Amino acid sequence: VEVKELFFNTPARRKFLKSDSTELAHCLEVIKRQAIARPEVQFHIWSEGKLSHNWRAFSGPEAIAKRAQDILGQDFIENALWLEATQGPVQVYGLVGLPTAARSRTDHQFCYVNHRFVKDKILMHAIKSAYEDVLHGQKQAAYVLFIEINPQTVDVNVHPTKIEVRFRDSGAIHQAVKKAIDSVIAV
Repeated sequence: VEVKELFFNTPARRKFLKSDSTELAHCLEVIKRQAIARPEVQFHIWSEGKLSHNWRAFSGPEAIAKRAQDILGQDFIENALWLEATQGPVQVYGLVGLPTAARSRTDHQFCYVNHRFVKDKILMHAIKSAYEDVLHGQKQAAYVLFIEINPQTVDVNVHPTKIEVRFRDSGAIHQAVKKAIDSVIAV
């Protein structure tokens, strides 16, 4: 897929556009979300005729960690633990940052339900609850977390951007995510 001249012919919206660097940052954030979810796909990002990012394709059991390293950096990988847990029909896996590597910003928080990036209140609360005894102040945990559940038990048509979801059994999802993270960071 190649996208060119994304904002070239947008006279009605031109007045709402920010600086080129700000708009590029917004575009990169969307691409990062997709790139982390699909480590088997290679991504080349060009801006102003120059290659700004090149994320190689990876396969195998280390693919998620390698892609997270490419995008989030070596520091994230060195301070993260692999998580893999199944509780009933809910499978949770990914990388969760150590409490000692917490950040002041939420820029290293990526959560996916069935490989769809989401910012769900239930999931965010479960993650925050898992870290509540070890994170203090305004520190934010870093994570790349995947939740796999039966697609029929989640409604993705809650919000126009599809970034919010609704679970049929939100309590079970909350408990599964919290318990999975607790089991890793409590070690």
